[in-house]
Amino acid sequence: MFLIILLFLFLACSGGGDGGPTYAARDSAGIRIVENSSPTWTEREAWQVDPNPAFDVSGQDDDELFRVSSPRVLPGGRIVLFNGGNCEVRFYDDTGESLGSSGRCGNGPGEFGQYAGIWPWRGDSLLIATSPLRITILDGGGFLGRTVRLPSSSNMPFPVVRGALEDGTLVLSGLINPAGRGSPGIETAQYSLGLIRNLRDTIRLMGIYPGPMFVYTEVQGRLGRGALPFSSATKFTIDDQWIFVGFPDRFEIQVWASDGTLQRIIRRAFQPVQVTQDDIDRLMERRLAEIEGAESKHLVRQAFRDLQHADVMPAFGVPTWIGRAEGGPDMLADAAGNLWVFENYRPGEYRNHFTVFSPDGVWLGSVAVPEHFTPSQIGTDFLIGTWTDEMGFVHVRRHRLIRP
Repeated sequence: MFLIILLFLFLACSGGGDGGPTYAARDSAGIRIVENSSPTWTEREAWQVDPNPAFDVSGQDDDELFRVSSPRVLPGGRIVLFNGGNCEVRFYDDTGESLGSSGRCGNGPGEFGQYAGIWPWRGDSLLIATSPLRITILDGGGFLGRTVRLPSSSNMPFPVVRGALEDGTLVLSGLINPAGRGSPGIETAQYSLGLIRNLRDTIRLMGIYPGPMFVYTEVQGRLGRGALPFSSATKFTIDDQWIFVGFPDRFEIQVWASDGTLQRIIRRAFQPVQVTQDDIDRLMERRLAEIEGAESKHLVRQAFRDLQHADVMPAFGVPTWIGRAEGGPDMLADAAGNLWVFENYRPGEYRNHFTVFSPDGVWLGSVAVPEHFTPSQIGTDFLIGTWTDEMGFVHVRRHRLIRP
């Protein structure tokens, strides 16, 4: 029996560089739970991103290219993206040469309005989701296949398509806003998460999760609403098979199958970071630098003096501040099934780092990506996404991922 126990411990734990355990895995009611205490990569094993892009297309070269989203590499090497400037899907070869486009602004067949995302669909087709709940299917050449309007659901107001699984299941989320306050205070919204098969079935509710927190503040007799600084909200991403649901208040990520069953729970040790007055002061200075006029600056200082905020920063994800914080996405799964989780940072300490977990949920280590670069797809040997230069032009860039 003693030998059996030793064998179990050997299989469940992995040693770190100092010989100590870095993770432990166990099963509970058929659910694999991985508790990570430290990364497992050595310095020689760590992945790196080449800072020099292998592909770069920018709005500086093409004045019609702006409000770009969801660039991705297709099988065969073509690159597709959505160009919000004129509501079209664009195709490029791997050198940046344009291969044509599809669509225009509007609400008719083959036209696009408010954009949500591009995902591979059956065969070599593409699925383009626009709100509210409108799906367009393009064939491999970019020609219109069909347009479908998904059914609505009372549990999912203002739904957003999160992605498409390889079995044809769409994953959607909706934001359930609080009713609203008549006085200053804090309220929490909710996210509903749903699944729909074959584009025409009814939406099946998977769960309801904590959403963003809002603070209601009275300024000059008027009640305004904004995001509660430093607050947490549930994060979502998917890959071909799995749905990842992340909880930044405790660094826990749940992995769900398309049938709505929980498969794995990934946890990572972290030290909670308290919000300090210095953090608040840095945010105030950022805001003051954006405005002019003594009266306006006085109102900003007054608002920050009475500012309500969360006491502890989220364990991961893009920071929730007053004003935009760089980074993201909050989570992204790569082509090999590894999960990349954005590392939160405090004001004035910007960094563009991701914690990487293996498909089994083991904490591998941290990867730094180029500053101001936001990946939208990670392959086995590349990252593709958007980067903004100092003049404000958006670039679509692909970087080489170096895996020793």
